[in-house]
Amino acid sequence: MVWLLRLQAVLSVLGALAFGLLAGVPQALAVLVGGGIGVLLTAVSALRAGAATSEAEPAQMMAAFYRAMALKLVLAVVLFVVVAKWFAGYFAPVLTGYVATVLAYWIALLRLGRAAE
Repeated sequence: MVWLLRLQAVLSVLGALAFGLLAGVPQALAVLVGGGIGVLLTAVSALRAGAATSEAEPAQMMAAFYRAMALKLVLAVVLFVVVAKWFAGYFAPVLTGYVATVLAYWIALLRLGRAAE
Protein backbone atom coordinates (compact mmCIF):
# COMPACT_ATOMS: atom_id res chain seq x y z
CA MET A 1 0.00 0.00 0.00
CA VAL A 2 2.88 2.35 0.75
CA TRP A 3 4.20 1.73 -2.75
CA LEU A 4 0.85 2.78 -4.24
CA LEU A 5 0.67 5.94 -2.12
CA ARG A 6 4.21 6.89 -3.14
CA LEU A 7 3.42 6.32 -6.80
CA GLN A 8 0.29 8.45 -6.52
CA ALA A 9 2.28 11.26 -4.92
CA VAL A 10 5.02 11.06 -7.57
CA LEU A 11 2.49 11.13 -10.42
CA SER A 12 0.75 14.11 -8.83
CA VAL A 13 4.00 16.03 -8.49
CA LEU A 14 4.99 15.22 -12.07
CA GLY A 15 1.62 16.47 -13.28
CA ALA A 16 1.99 19.61 -11.20
CA LEU A 17 5.46 20.25 -12.63
CA ALA A 18 4.14 19.86 -16.16
CA PHE A 19 1.23 22.21 -15.50
CA GLY A 20 3.55 24.64 -13.73
CA LEU A 21 5.87 24.83 -16.72
CA LEU A 22 3.09 25.01 -19.31
CA ALA A 23 0.28 26.91 -17.59
CA GLY A 24 1.56 28.56 -14.43
CA VAL A 25 1.68 28.18 -10.67
CA PRO A 26 -2.07 28.40 -9.90
CA GLN A 27 -2.83 25.48 -12.19
CA ALA A 28 0.10 23.51 -10.78
CA LEU A 29 -1.29 24.00 -7.28
CA ALA A 30 -4.69 22.83 -8.51
CA VAL A 31 -3.08 19.64 -9.85
CA LEU A 32 -1.41 19.09 -6.48
CA VAL A 33 -4.73 19.55 -4.69
CA GLY A 34 -6.42 17.01 -6.98
CA GLY A 35 -3.58 14.58 -6.43
CA GLY A 36 -3.75 15.19 -2.71
CA ILE A 37 -7.42 14.23 -2.75
CA GLY A 38 -6.57 10.97 -4.48
CA VAL A 39 -3.75 10.15 -2.08
CA LEU A 40 -5.90 10.99 0.95
CA LEU A 41 -8.80 8.86 -0.29
CA THR A 42 -6.49 5.91 -0.92
CA ALA A 43 -4.92 6.21 2.53
CA VAL A 44 -8.26 6.50 4.32
CA SER A 45 -9.81 3.55 2.50
CA ALA A 46 -6.70 1.41 3.06
CA LEU A 47 -6.68 2.17 6.76
CA ARG A 48 -10.40 1.50 7.15
CA ALA A 49 -10.39 -1.70 5.07
CA GLY A 50 -7.22 -2.89 6.78
CA ALA A 51 -8.86 -2.51 10.18
CA ALA A 52 -10.30 -6.01 9.78
CA THR A 53 -7.69 -8.53 10.86
CA SER A 54 -6.71 -11.57 8.85
CA GLU A 55 -8.32 -13.76 11.51
CA ALA A 56 -11.72 -12.18 10.85
CA GLU A 57 -14.46 -14.05 9.09
CA PRO A 58 -14.77 -13.37 5.35
CA ALA A 59 -18.11 -11.65 5.91
CA GLN A 60 -16.52 -9.30 8.43
CA MET A 61 -13.67 -8.53 6.06
CA MET A 62 -16.08 -7.77 3.22
CA ALA A 63 -18.18 -5.58 5.51
CA ALA A 64 -15.06 -3.62 6.50
CA PHE A 65 -14.14 -3.24 2.83
CA TYR A 66 -17.63 -1.99 1.90
CA ARG A 67 -17.65 0.46 4.82
CA ALA A 68 -14.24 1.76 3.70
CA MET A 69 -15.46 2.24 0.14
CA ALA A 70 -18.61 4.02 1.34
CA LEU A 71 -16.48 6.36 3.47
CA LYS A 72 -14.19 6.95 0.48
CA LEU A 73 -17.16 7.88 -1.70
CA VAL A 74 -18.60 10.30 0.85
CA LEU A 75 -15.20 11.90 1.45
CA ALA A 76 -14.63 12.22 -2.30
CA VAL A 77 -17.90 14.09 -2.76
CA VAL A 78 -17.22 16.42 0.17
CA LEU A 79 -13.63 17.13 -0.86
CA PHE A 80 -14.49 17.78 -4.50
CA VAL A 81 -17.32 20.14 -3.52
CA VAL A 82 -14.99 22.10 -1.26
CA VAL A 83 -12.19 22.16 -3.84
CA ALA A 84 -14.62 23.16 -6.61
CA LYS A 85 -15.39 26.32 -4.64
CA TRP A 86 -11.71 27.12 -3.96
CA PHE A 87 -10.45 26.31 -7.45
CA ALA A 88 -13.54 27.13 -9.49
CA GLY A 89 -11.54 28.41 -12.46
CA TYR A 90 -9.04 25.57 -12.30
CA PHE A 91 -11.21 22.51 -11.87
CA ALA A 92 -9.78 20.72 -14.96
CA PRO A 93 -6.27 20.70 -13.43
CA VAL A 94 -7.78 19.45 -10.14
CA LEU A 95 -9.31 16.54 -12.03
CA THR A 96 -6.02 15.96 -13.85
CA GLY A 97 -4.26 15.56 -10.51
CA TYR A 98 -6.92 13.17 -9.28
CA VAL A 99 -6.81 11.14 -12.52
CA ALA A 100 -3.04 10.82 -12.08
CA THR A 101 -3.68 9.05 -8.77
CA VAL A 102 -6.21 6.74 -10.44
CA LEU A 103 -3.59 5.92 -13.06
CA ALA A 104 -1.44 4.60 -10.22
CA TYR A 105 -4.04 1.85 -9.63
CA TRP A 106 -3.61 0.65 -13.21
CA ILE A 107 0.16 0.63 -12.84
CA ALA A 108 -0.20 -1.34 -9.59
CA LEU A 109 -2.47 -3.87 -11.33
CA LEU A 110 0.08 -4.32 -14.12
CA ARG A 111 2.80 -4.80 -11.52
CA LEU A 112 0.76 -7.39 -9.64
CA GLY A 113 -0.14 -9.17 -12.87
CA ARG A 114 3.49 -9.48 -13.87
CA ALA A 115 4.45 -10.68 -10.40
CA ALA A 116 1.83 -13.45 -10.59
CA GLU A 117 3.24 -14.86 -13.84
